[in-house]
Amino acid sequence: MLDQIAYMTWKNPIFMLIFFGILWYLPGIIIRRRSEFLYLKKKEEARQDKLSRLYPNKLNKDGH
Repeated sequence: MLDQIAYMTWKNPIFMLIFFGILWYLPGIIIRRRSEFLYLKKKEEARQDKLSRLYPNKLNKDGH
């Protein structure tokens, strides 16, 4: 009975469409999100670097 259910599921065109669609698109989605995260992180680091060059953190004792 379990073999028959597995066979019917495997031969179901809707199941196959969803299954292979996930296999096709999921790696691209994961890679794109990771790349976007790394890009934004690098962009933020560059922004912080530019700001630190513009406004050095060397303050006098009185805060000026």
